Amino acid sequence: MKKTVIAMFTLLFGIAQQTTGVNVDAILYVDTEMPCLREFEKLSGRIVIRNHGEDDIKLIKGTPVFPEMLAFHQLYLFPDISVQEEERITARPAQSPYIRARIKNGIDSWVQRNQDIMTLKKGETLEVNFEHRELEVLHGAGNRLLPFKAELYLSPNTWIPIEVQPPIMVACGAKFIPLTVTETGVKYDRDAVRISRVQIGTNEFLLASEKFSYYRLIDLQPDDTVTHSNKVITITQKNGKVLTIPEADIARVSAERAEGKRKARQLETEN
Repeated sequence: MKKTVIAMFTLLFGIAQQTTGVNVDAILYVDTEMPCLREFEKLSGRIVIRNHGEDDIKLIKGTPVFPEMLAFHQLYLFPDISVQEEERITARPAQSPYIRARIKNGIDSWVQRNQDIMTLKKGETLEVNFEHRELEVLHGAGNRLLPFKAELYLSPNTWIPIEVQPPIMVACGAKFIPLTVTETGVKYDRDAVRISRVQIGTNEFLLASEKFSYYRLIDLQPDDTVTHSNKVITITQKNGKVLTIPEADIARVSAERAEGKRKARQLETEN
């Protein structure tokens, strides 16, 4: 079985290299703060595709209900490790060959039926925004930061490497320290706001969860103390400065943090 899987991977890897005659640039701009948290944070951002070649390329057009279809069905995100390492981590045959085959078969079928397909001609550019794109994170990866790569499948038989900014890393070993006292039994409120300190290596930040959504609020120092009561989060820093975040402001504070991080990355890239 293992030899079969490796043979399939080798075949598909060879297909991935069949880019002769294709001149396509693809860049994935990630808004989700890196490194992201496995199973809690999904990717948001945009993908920009430019066709510099002579031949038209076929891309999923999306629908009014699902305009970001391309980012979910034609974009392949995968751990940047070998088949052997994937099998060692998961203690099972590698899944990457099967995922590639699933993407290829799906896109080939759409193109053949000309269903929800658009044509990108020479010199044209397509930009697709997306939210909540899941990653196939490998269970058993321990405390490592797991890197990811991205490729775009073009029918027939062409995989285009995608530049990713910033590089995708998943903090498989992030440590969560719950700070909110949770009621049990009939008083348990599934939608209540809960606060945790999250440690990734030497970095630490405050994470709020609300109705199965997760929000990064503020970077923390080891000596900072955090309390959560009466629908208010209070952060007391070592220098005595006190910050308060009402539960009603969680989404706004998180969005402002994310925008600040995005602008900082942009300035760093420009410089």
